[in-house]
Amino acid sequence: MATILAKNMKFFSGTTAFTCQVDVSISESVNMFNTTCKDSGANASFSPGEQSWTASGTANLDWTATYGYAELKAAKDAGTSISLVFSDGVVCNKKLSGTAYVSSLGLESSGNDNAVTFPFELQGTGALVLAAIP
Repeated sequence: MATILAKNMKFFSGTTAFTCQVDVSISESVNMFNTTCKDSGANASFSPGEQSWTASGTANLDWTATYGYAELKAAKDAGTSISLVFSDGVVCNKKLSGTAYVSSLGLESSGNDNAVTFPFELQGTGALVLAAIP
């Protein structure tokens, strides 16, 4: 079993990596709905319903970035989706991919000797698919 280093896992828009990522994460959830009835007795019963996913991260601001703040802001302002891929880029390893919209975007300038960063949140639409990297 090979452990993947965090520094190797990145967000990509299609095949272009988000520039200078600091941290990224993906979270999936399932809405569990209550199916308890009078026949259930004292035990609650649930069934899975809608599934959803979100992605978030922080990156260092670079106005010359290939894919950075300006590109995410343009997608947010236009209400256009992005093709998100979460992977280490190694052939035969796995990747998560799906379509998402920018739901939150910020700029943070803290202290004197720190990089300016931009936190972002993405709302997935449709399935988040696990597949091998070709």
